[in-house]
Amino acid sequence: MISLAAQHRWKIYQLDVKSAFLNGFLEEEIYVEQPLGYIEAENDGKVYKLKKALCDLKQAPCAWNTRIDRYFQENGFERCPYEHAIYVKKEADDNILFACLYDDDLLFTGNNPTMFEAFKKSMV
Repeated sequence: MISLAAQHRWKIYQLDVKSAFLNGFLEEEIYVEQPLGYIEAENDGKVYKLKKALCDLKQAPCAWNTRIDRYFQENGFERCPYEHAIYVKKEADDNILFACLYDDDLLFTGNNPTMFEAFKKSMV
């Protein structure tokens, strides 16, 4: 993607999605023990059922990837069939935006600054 941007003299941007792994939705029921220092005396021995992913869960990266993939597809992006971390959005007048996902980081480039701004705003 960096090579593509260099060939066309496009600007390239990078975003770090803050707390990305906390934004994934779990597909199964997961229970955790009460953390030390936060154990309620009347509920000693009970566990918590998670509603969303936590950073250290092995399911967190997959839950995040599922959520961001759904976001891209609902917002007019197509996933590259050869590289599943790259998404492409094409608009009228040959405007194009490429987004590359790596863990909780995004690189994006293209030929239309208006598309960049709209994409950045939608990621907030």
